[in-house]
Amino acid sequence: MAIMNKFFTRLLYTALPAALITALSVNTQAQSIRPRDVQNYLNRRADGRNVSLFHRFEICYSTTFGGGGLNINDRFRDPSNPEIIGGNSRAMTFNYRSGSGYAGFYFPLSYFSQNSMLALSTGVYGAGSVWNLGNTSLDPAVSTTYDAKEVLIGVPIGVDFIYGGEASLNKSDRVTIRGGIGVMPYFATGQLADGSQNYGKLGLRPYVKAELGFFAGVEWKVKGMIIAGSRTIYDYSVGDEYLRDSDYYYKLNFKIRPTYTVGIAVFPFSFGWDSDKW
Repeated sequence: MAIMNKFFTRLLYTALPAALITALSVNTQAQSIRPRDVQNYLNRRADGRNVSLFHRFEICYSTTFGGGGLNINDRFRDPSNPEIIGGNSRAMTFNYRSGSGYAGFYFPLSYFSQNSMLALSTGVYGAGSVWNLGNTSLDPAVSTTYDAKEVLIGVPIGVDFIYGGEASLNKSDRVTIRGGIGVMPYFATGQLADGSQNYGKLGLRPYVKAELGFFAGVEWKVKGMIIAGSRTIYDYSVGDEYLRDSDYYYKLNFKIRPTYTVGIAVFPFSFGWDSDKW
């Protein structure tokens, strides 16, 4: 599974620059080969019809879910006999579900027809998570249960292929199919429930998404996204692992696996889309 995650992550990092280069190349070539109906569509839009960025604005409420793992171990010398080395370990996995949301825009890169295009999409993604870590004590006689919590804010930036109303901004195109890949710079901050082990981290993760939209008064759609790659939340250690400079060693490693997001989005200003074919 780890090998597949690394392969998937590298594939996305490779595919995004390729998609951007392809989009720019197609856009340049399209200047001389656009069909007449597409050129008419662009001319009318250039004259001021539905050029407002707000017509491409969307907001989404979603659920983000995934899993993680926690590994704890220690090593120590026996106080009564320093030549004897003892130790304990604990490994746990868990699943979780969090509330999340997204707000964003997209910008045309290249039109293939009057209702299909490549677009640059960007916005703000946020998720608040609480993880139940279970018993984190290494002492069999003691049970210590901790929760961890985190707030993550990201800025997904990617290339989308769009077919349908979100490309034409026309109510007559009632169905939209959309998919894309990109990368998401993010800032995450969190802590254990007792207030210890506070952290703040910057990072970058690739993502892939698929969306299905439909027009019913305004544009609605179902969105799905995978944020690839594992994230290390804590990697804490104290003492000497080999017990040369210390009689005690403790290590805690806490990771979150790739996450999955499913949500419902709405284009609140799509009531202003055109309602005729170009």
